[in-house]
Amino acid sequence: MTEGDISVILRLSSMVKGQTKSQPTKNASKKSIPAGGKQPPTSSPNVLPSKGKSVKLLPGQIPSCCACGILIGDDVKALQCDRCSANESWKCAECLNIPADMYDHLVSDPNCSLRWFCLSCDKSAMSTDKASECRSTDKIDNLIALVEKLLDKLSMVENKMDDKCDVALVNQLTNRVKDIEDRTANQAQELNCKLTSLEQKLKTHLDEKITSSLSEVVQSDNGGRCDELQKKVQEEITKKIDQDKDLEKRKMNIIIYKAGEADSNSVSDRNSCDLAFVTELLDSVFKIQPAENGVLKTFRLGSRDKSQSGPRPLLVVFNSVDAKEAVMSKLKYLKDAVPPFKGISLAHDLPPWERAEIKNLVDDAKKEHINTSPDSVENYWFRVVGRGSRKRIKKIPKQIQTVQ
Repeated sequence: MTEGDISVILRLSSMVKGQTKSQPTKNASKKSIPAGGKQPPTSSPNVLPSKGKSVKLLPGQIPSCCACGILIGDDVKALQCDRCSANESWKCAECLNIPADMYDHLVSDPNCSLRWFCLSCDKSAMSTDKASECRSTDKIDNLIALVEKLLDKLSMVENKMDDKCDVALVNQLTNRVKDIEDRTANQAQELNCKLTSLEQKLKTHLDEKITSSLSEVVQSDNGGRCDELQKKVQEEITKKIDQDKDLEKRKMNIIIYKAGEADSNSVSDRNSCDLAFVTELLDSVFKIQPAENGVLKTFRLGSRDKSQSGPRPLLVVFNSVDAKEAVMSKLKYLKDAVPPFKGISLAHDLPPWERAEIKNLVDDAKKEHINTSPDSVENYWFRVVGRGSRKRIKKIPKQIQTVQ
């Protein structure tokens, strides 16, 4: 078996000519009459059976083996080129040096992936593979050359960085910065200790001065002004205690303005409607489930008067500060609310003296705006933010809607 035949066998195809229902006699030669008295074909067949496909031939065209020239009939085992499928690209099994059992296996196996090419197609395929390998090799060489250039440039950059950066100098600067940071931290600690000591001394000195002044007032007035002063101090202390109690009582409350009020003469019916309104508000707008809203009770502020133009404010009492803050932290959801919750507003339940303080802060902020800004005060909202001594005014521009 030659090298050419070996390459042919490696490309055996699923296109096979010569598989018939009755196998020819084993001892019959490629030019002899097969057993059973069947004569070789004298006229060209219209269709030549092959493995997986049929080849149509014109009348008078009878394929022959390209090696030995034997006519390819139904009783001759032969293969046709799987690439060109030309009428001249047939080769019998004997010229291919294929054993009969191998040929029968190739014919009977429809999933065989072996291919057979004629000499011209084999040369074309091999030259294409070599050209593709050459192109792949060229690309790899180009990539290698590009990587080498990039490595050279990186090495040059590293060398330049080493030249420009003195490692010893950098270490020296780092140590100096660390020393400065340590000294600054020590100085800050010493300063804090000194300030604490001064505050303590000043407090002690002021206490002594106040005690001494009170003693002098008591001695000079023989107790008359002392009683008056003591009375005023007691009043201020009582007032402060009452304010703290009032704040403690109100810290779990909120007030809802412009909430619809039921038109019923029964107080229990109105309270039930208000409680249902608050529950639905917390559930649908603020996404707080009824079992978790923490509402203890609700009631209207002020006396009921049908002549009033709008509903009375609705006071809502929660069972904890956390439940109240969970609602107040989600006030931004009110802007997307739908009726009957559209247009309502929520606020903390503040004592009268704190409301008066807030009103004064807002009035002062509006006066300052009028004196310092050409814009109308109606174009802004003035909101008080912060609690206690940290209250401040926040000026928010209104969104002016232009009518088309």
